[in-house]
Amino acid sequence: MEKFLSRSFRKKLLTQNRVLTAIVLSTGLVLAAGALVLWPAYVNPESRFYTSMIGFLKVQRLLGTTMEAEAQHPVWHDFAIPILGDGTLQCDFYNVPLVATARLKTLLVEEGDKVEEGQPMALLDDTVAQMNLRAAQFSLASAQAERQRVNAGTPIDMAAERPKKTSVSVSGLEQVLKQAKTKVAMYRSLQASGASSRLELANSEMDLANAQLLFDEARVDADMSNTGMPKSKAMAEDAVVSAQTLVAQRQLELDYCSVKAPATGIIDRVLIRKGEYNQSSGNPGFIIASGLWFEANLDQHALGDIHEGMEATVNLEAYAGHTFHATVERIISIVTFNTGGPETKTPVRPLGTGTPEWPATFVVRLHLDDPGVKLAPGMTGFARVIAYHRKALAVPREALSSLSAGKGVIRTVNDSGHTLTTTVKLGEVDDRYAEVTSGLGPSDWVISNNPRFLRDDDKIHITRVVAAKN
Repeated sequence: MEKFLSRSFRKKLLTQNRVLTAIVLSTGLVLAAGALVLWPAYVNPESRFYTSMIGFLKVQRLLGTTMEAEAQHPVWHDFAIPILGDGTLQCDFYNVPLVATARLKTLLVEEGDKVEEGQPMALLDDTVAQMNLRAAQFSLASAQAERQRVNAGTPIDMAAERPKKTSVSVSGLEQVLKQAKTKVAMYRSLQASGASSRLELANSEMDLANAQLLFDEARVDADMSNTGMPKSKAMAEDAVVSAQTLVAQRQLELDYCSVKAPATGIIDRVLIRKGEYNQSSGNPGFIIASGLWFEANLDQHALGDIHEGMEATVNLEAYAGHTFHATVERIISIVTFNTGGPETKTPVRPLGTGTPEWPATFVVRLHLDDPGVKLAPGMTGFARVIAYHRKALAVPREALSSLSAGKGVIRTVNDSGHTLTTTVKLGEVDDRYAEVTSGLGPSDWVISNNPRFLRDDDKIHITRVVAAKN
């Protein structure tokens, strides 16, 4: 019995030891994982954990640990001086007319569809247009046939005009006339000598008169042919050209039965439906939003600083944190009392001078360079137009303990290694550097990493580094 109890106790003790070991190992793993996750934030000066009551900064001061800091000289930084303005995305709106007066047979697009230039959007009933085109083609064939008839010298509605034939007739009748004159002269001579009768002389004179008549008529016909033939050809050619023009017009009317997009864009409105009859030529059937640009309203003071081709950036409310690159495409140099919204009727104080000032602005169109995302007219945002660049003495923004009202606080290091709190005046500020206009020289040493957490009584080990030229 005792042996059985001893064995049962040992087994129970072994089980408890295993459970305890598992708990210890699990706790250790959890603590290690927590330390691994929390340690970067614990020692990161940018985190709120760093400056908390149990933060790494507090522990360092309690233990009297020497803090590490870096110092560097101010640099000459290239500042891009921007001009700011708000605005909206704008586009061109095309009213696409329905030219043919016919019933809408097929509707190929709806509002919101994207269309390419030349893409069919609707088909109108082309039955009448087809018949008109065929009739015009028949008229052209008739005009071409009449032109061939005129060129052959046989117009359908006037006397024959054959200059070559009449010329041959004139030449032949001229010879006949000469023969008749010779015959008359011969009979007159014979009649005077009594060798010929009076009747034979009369007959020869009659033949001469007929020959003269035929010759004169041939000359008239020749004059008519020579004068009329070119005019008849011109008339026939004009009739062909007129028929060709009518065919082209009828073909154009047939083409208008297919309504095509005049530009690439988005269908904004569809104003006609399948089965409706277009009663008046030129009624708008579609509205297309085409092209896209950002229209920024800039203050009138910047009018002389802006020119086409300048670099710019656009930030839209719909894509927070995304910056679109752009260029100045057009400047509309008309100053209006407008801040980008409704026209104002009361003065405001946009420049902070303390006196009422009217919001006078002008419009600049910015071309967006391949936005890569879906944009729509009407989206709001603001633009930064880079007016010019300027080199200036600057410190990293991390070196500033505070920044307000054009002033900042930095910590400098003197030759003996002591830190000093220094107030400086600031100029231009970008996302990396702040311009120092006074209170600091190029040879001074500035603590560049999180100086706002350091105190005069902290033990600091300063490493002097030479910043790369900017």
